[in-house]
Amino acid sequence: MDRLPKHITLKHLNAFVAVAQEASFTHAARRLFQTQSSVTGLIQQLEAALNTPLFSRTSRRVTLTPVGQEFLPRMTRLLADFDGAIGDVMRYGALKSGRVSVAAAPSAITDLIAPAAFTFSQRHPAVRLYLRDDNSGRIQRQVAAGEVDFGLTSPWADVHGLDSQPLLEDQFGVLYRSDDDQIKPDARGTVSWKALEHRKLVGVVDETGIMAVLQSRADLPIEAAAPFYEASSTTSQAALVHSGLAIALLPALAAHRVLVPGLSFALLRAPKLVRTLCLMFHQDHAPTPAATALAQEVRAYVKNAELPKGCRAL
Repeated sequence: MDRLPKHITLKHLNAFVAVAQEASFTHAARRLFQTQSSVTGLIQQLEAALNTPLFSRTSRRVTLTPVGQEFLPRMTRLLADFDGAIGDVMRYGALKSGRVSVAAAPSAITDLIAPAAFTFSQRHPAVRLYLRDDNSGRIQRQVAAGEVDFGLTSPWADVHGLDSQPLLEDQFGVLYRSDDDQIKPDARGTVSWKALEHRKLVGVVDETGIMAVLQSRADLPIEAAAPFYEASSTTSQAALVHSGLAIALLPALAAHRVLVPGLSFALLRAPKLVRTLCLMFHQDHAPTPAATALAQEVRAYVKNAELPKGCRAL
C-alpha cells in the first residue's frame, strides 16, 4: 500500500477547492484572503505531493484535469464534513447543543434540580436533559462508572473515584399523622427523641443515604436504625404513616416532598441529626460544559431559594 503524503494540509485542500470552483487563481486568492502567489504555491505543493497535475493552465483559463475532476467532489465532501464536525464541537462547547444526565435522590430532583433545570433550559434551550431518580448507592456507582454526568445525593458508602462537593445540610425530623396526639411539638416546632419511645417506625430499605445516617449514630434509639416496618421509598413510607400504622424519621427535604393533607413534620431536637447532600462528579473526568453549567445553576438555586425549615445551604 502506497504511503500517504504527510505534508498535505487543510490549507492545500481549501486552495484546491477554491481554484477549482472559481476557475481562477486570482478569484480563489480573493476568496481565501490570500495573495495569488501563495495560492499558486499551495497548488504546486499539492500537485508535487500527489505527483499528479490537478489543473490544466493556459494563459486564459484554469481547468481541472480528469483526475482533478474526480478529486474535487471528494475533497468538497471531506471539507464540508470537517467544517460540520468542528461546528458541532463548537456548538457543544458554547452550549448550543449537547446533553446532560443527572442521577439524584427523588427529593433532590423535586426541590433542587427541577427548578434549577428550568432556569438552565431558559439559558440553554438546545441542551437536552436526562434526569434519573435513584437511591444513594446506585447513584454513586452510576457516577463512578460514567453513566451520568453527575449525581446529587447524600453519601451512602465510600466509592472510589468520586469528587463529592457538599451542597446542602438537611436536618432529620419525624413524619406523623396530624391527629397523632402523642407527638406534641414545642414552641419552636421541634420534638424530642423521647417522644418517639415505644412507637413503631417505618424505614426505607436498600442503599439509601437516609438509612446510612440513621445507622451511623450509636446515640440514637435502636428503633431508628432497625425500624419495625420497611418501605422501598419515601413515598411508600408516607403512605404507611398516613394510614396510622407508624411514624417515620426523614430529612426535612424528603419530608417536604411527601407532605400531604393529614400529615405533619417536626424537626428533632438534640441529638441533632443531619444528612449532607453532595454534588458528585467523577474524580478523573472533567465534567462537560453542559454538566458544569447545570451544576452551577443548582448551586445558585440552593443559595438563593427559600428552602424548607431544617435545610441549610453549604
